[in-house]
Amino acid sequence: MRKNLVVGILKETKQWEHRAPLIPRDAGWLIKRGIPVEVEHNSRRVFSDREYRKYGATVVDRFQKATLLVGVKGPQVSDLYKNKIYMIFSHTIKGQCENMSFLKACLAKKITLVDYEKMVDSRGKRLVYFGRFAGVCGIIDSLHYLGKKLEWKGLKNPFSSIQPAYKYKSLKAAKLAFNEVAQQIRHQGFGKNLSPFIIGITGHGNVSKGVEEIIDLLNPIEIHPRDMLQFIRYQRKISHKLYKIVFLKEEKLRSKNGKGFYFEEYLKNPRHFESNLDNYLGYLNIFIHTSYWDKRFPRMITRKMVHNLAKKELFRLEFIGDISCDVNGSVELTYKTTTPLNPTFTYIPQKRKFVDGYKSEGITVLAVDNLPAELPKDASIEFSSLIREYVYQIAAHGVRDLTRHMAFPAEIRRAVITEEGKLTRDFSYLRNCLFEKQD
Repeated sequence: MRKNLVVGILKETKQWEHRAPLIPRDAGWLIKRGIPVEVEHNSRRVFSDREYRKYGATVVDRFQKATLLVGVKGPQVSDLYKNKIYMIFSHTIKGQCENMSFLKACLAKKITLVDYEKMVDSRGKRLVYFGRFAGVCGIIDSLHYLGKKLEWKGLKNPFSSIQPAYKYKSLKAAKLAFNEVAQQIRHQGFGKNLSPFIIGITGHGNVSKGVEEIIDLLNPIEIHPRDMLQFIRYQRKISHKLYKIVFLKEEKLRSKNGKGFYFEEYLKNPRHFESNLDNYLGYLNIFIHTSYWDKRFPRMITRKMVHNLAKKELFRLEFIGDISCDVNGSVELTYKTTTPLNPTFTYIPQKRKFVDGYKSEGITVLAVDNLPAELPKDASIEFSSLIREYVYQIAAHGVRDLTRHMAFPAEIRRAVITEEGKLTRDFSYLRNCLFEKQD
């Protein structure tokens, strides 16, 4: 008779990482169902060792019995255990060069690697994610630093009272602060140079929903992109409102040959399309980017686009919150990722030059690549509720070769990247990435 696997909760070692994949209450939920839980000691974790012990987990310096190791980010290569199952965000599925050494180590140590990012339903919809909190923290930080930049320029604005997300004790506290900002917009509004104040948002997934969850606290009026020019022409005096535009695919993109946008054609031949945002970007005060991107798809914002727009008389864009955070990706200005302590840099189109921080003319970019960690407790609670059933199913089956057992849900089997020292079939394309020369 198979024995249940012991679950191990990994300590997080990446900078600024305080989240937990399973919270103490859900560790107790597993234990009540016959799944033992070990927890690697970590004083940085948002939940204390004492809280895990209270629910029956064993706290250890190194795992003793655990086989199914559950984390958020991948551990250091030197800390990997051989012949274990890891459930993490590995950040390898796009062939990211900086993470290929980690993937090689998983193969060498015969690790079964399960990546949350590939736990999707039959339509490809993500089932396990921190996306909502990436959006929540991303828009909080973006408006905070936009407010600081506008202050530096001598422009009074209602965002001056907003703090970075990591300074709020909870999402509830952040939302209370935004309710106060909404009152300030209603009573004091925006100055002449900032009106009408328009936020543009891309994406319709969990990240975008997190952004809108916060923006909607400010009681925005939504306008359609096709009404942009007319709106700008006639609404300049409307200063006590905030406006948002959510760009659909057919508004973000256009065919290079002028045939119009057809989604099916775009999926088949994405290189036949290009960004359509040059028609809108110059009218926005702030642009928030949340859409998925990889090398097959056109960029949404290019340097050439920015250079051309910056020459025009009306160019209002001050800030880009690149929450998707692909280096040299969809937003070509994102030439590096940033951290919560050094979150922004500014691109000066006229000089073709980047400078750190926001105290400069030009377009300021926020590109923090670990945003959900800024509200670690709330983010962990939601994430734990999404994964605990999957953790239970793997542990209760008591086997390590996950892809061979049809009893596992397809969303688990689809997410297995490596098994028994080999790449699984769906991820065989990563073989070429493993041996590409790294810069």
